[in-house]
Parts: sequence; C-alpha cells; structure tokens
Amino acid sequence: MKGLILAAGRGSRLLPLSATRAKHAVPVAGQPIIAHAVQSLRDAGISDIGIVCSPSSETDLRDATQGSGHLTFIRQREALGTGHAVLSARAFLENQPTLLYLGDNLFQDRLTPMISTLRDADAVIGVKQVPNPQAYGVAIVKNGRLLRLVEKPRKPESNLAACGVFSFGPALLEYVQDLLPSDRGEIEFPQALSALMAAGGQVRAVEFSGFWSDAGTPDDLLSANSFFLSRLQGRIEGRVDRSVVTGPVVIEAGAAVEDSVITGPVWIGPHALVRGATIGPGVSIGAHARVDSARVHASLIDDFARVLHPTLPIHRSLIGRHALVTAPSDTGLQMVIGDRSVMRM
Repeated sequence: MKGLILAAGRGSRLLPLSATRAKHAVPVAGQPIIAHAVQSLRDAGISDIGIVCSPSSETDLRDATQGSGHLTFIRQREALGTGHAVLSARAFLENQPTLLYLGDNLFQDRLTPMISTLRDADAVIGVKQVPNPQAYGVAIVKNGRLLRLVEKPRKPESNLAACGVFSFGPALLEYVQDLLPSDRGEIEFPQALSALMAAGGQVRAVEFSGFWSDAGTPDDLLSANSFFLSRLQGRIEGRVDRSVVTGPVVIEAGAAVEDSVITGPVWIGPHALVRGATIGPGVSIGAHARVDSARVHASLIDDFARVLHPTLPIHRSLIGRHALVTAPSDTGLQMVIGDRSVMRM
C-alpha cells in the first residue's frame, strides 16, 4: 500500500505564521506538523510515502521532514483542490491501494484500521465525533457504512466529522478523474466517494476515539501543541543550572536553562536559552530561541524567537520565528504588527 500526504496548501487560517512558510512546517511539540503526518503513516506500516506539495512549499517540507526516511515529493503546479492533488500523484500511486492523509491533521489513534477495513470495501473514510459538526464535512453513517457526506451543513444530521484520512483501491481514481469543479472551482476528493456510492460501491467508516485536530487555526494549533506535549517522556540533554525542573520536560542538546522554574510538560529545543523565567506547563520553545525573565504558560515559541523581559505573563500565545516580544520603552508601546497579526493589550 502507498501512503499519500497532501500538503500543497499555504494555510490562510494560520496567518501570519504561514505567511513565510508552509503551514505543514509549523511545529507542534517541537516537531513539524508534516513530520507528525509521516510518522502516523510509518506507524501504520506504510514505507512508501509521497508528499504532494506546491512549488513554493517544497523546500519548507523537505527541510521539515529531514530524518523522516525516504519520501517522494510530488508537485501540484496549481492549487485546484484535493482531488486534483491526488491525480497529480497518479504515477506515484502505481495502481496500488492508498492511504490518503490530508497533511494538516494530527491523530492520537493509529491508522491501521483504515488499512484493515479496506479489505471489505471499495474505500474507507475516517470520522470523529465533534461538538461542532457544522464546521466540518459531516458523515452520515449507518452500521459502519457511509451513506453520504454533507459539507458544513447548517443543521447537521450527524456529529461525525470527516477527519482528513481515507483509504481506497485504485478504481476510485477513475471517479476522481471524472469530477467536475465544485462551486469553489476545485476538484474535491470527497465527491469521488459520493460518485462511487452512487455507482453501487461501498464506503466504510472508521471512527476514531482519541485526540484529533486539523490544526487549522491558532487555537487548534495550541490545543494540539498541549496534547502532544502531554505525551512527552522527560529527557534532559542540555544544561540546567540553579533551576527547578518538574514533570515531563525535554531539554534538547545545546539548550541551557538558568535560574528558572520549569513545570512540564515542556519542550525546549536545541541551543535555546531560558534564563530567569517561569515556564510551563504546556510550553514549547524552539531551537535557538531565547526566553529571559518571562512567565510563559500554554504557548508555542518558535525557532529564533526572543522573549525578553515582558512586563506581563504570556498565556496561550503563538510567537513565530525570529519574532521579538519585550517590555515597552520609556515612551510607551512600540509595535511592528504584520498582516493578519493579533495583539491583545
């Protein structure tokens, strides 16, 4: 079986974090989202994995998956939808069964049921109970069989969201090939499932019970960061001086913690410096970042960011690469706020 990850989108809902890199390269608990996706497929026993990228995102994704083993990168030249992305990978799929993973999703559960269930079906869709199904594509399921999919209905018939993972036999590609553009002007892969069912094919549903997020918004990203941090096994390879470290804390090689209190779960990346700070729980600090005299809780601080002597605690915040957060000057607040940024004062 082949594994295929779709990762060509830029991720407008994650702006400004995604303004300068692919959203799939944004870290969650110290690991890029795309690396989590690759690991999910590896854990399901799939070794031959393709990643559909855009010309502008390929470099980011290659960098973000270093150390993830052999991967095949496939360019989607135009952003024409998930169905078009799958067809872009047709030569890679080589007429084999496929486990398809929309690359911004994050799962606690293993994906192996998506493979075993395909033995008795033409295709399989992963679903998850959610409190707000109107925000998702909703799956109507009976006795484990998908009856229909409805995109973001005002009055959902079900609380099962389609959660971004599918498996299918090679015949489904013919239905994808025949799809017409949707109202958004895109070829939508889920519509191929509807066409398959209309022709008498069987689509089974696998319901996941563990944590799932599509990491599409800053709040989603922070929730995912907290969840994956909670699964850390403590490990200290960096330097800790005159500090108190409790709970599951990872301090990577080259990092230094001085005169600080660290309450896990916390991940501190390689060559980061934390000094005179109170950190955690639920905080990740990226490589080469610096946090000095700050109180930080439930936040994500990315690579090379600097948090220097802020006057207020930092809570549930995303601080991007090379960003600076510091105290006001004597003349008051000074701000350089980019497009689509958020600041609460």
